Amino acid sequence: MLPLTHTQVCPAASALRSVSATRVNGSSALAGFYFGYWFSHWRA
Repeated sequence: MLPLTHTQVCPAASALRSVSATRVNGSSALAGFYFGYWFSHWRA
């Protein structure tokens, strides 16, 4: 594994962080929507 300089690591880390944050937010929003949908139908 080659040692990376700080200028090479920083953009990759920020891009990876933004992608992972978007993925987590999307999945949590989908889970919340599914739970709300299921809960409303379960109570009816």
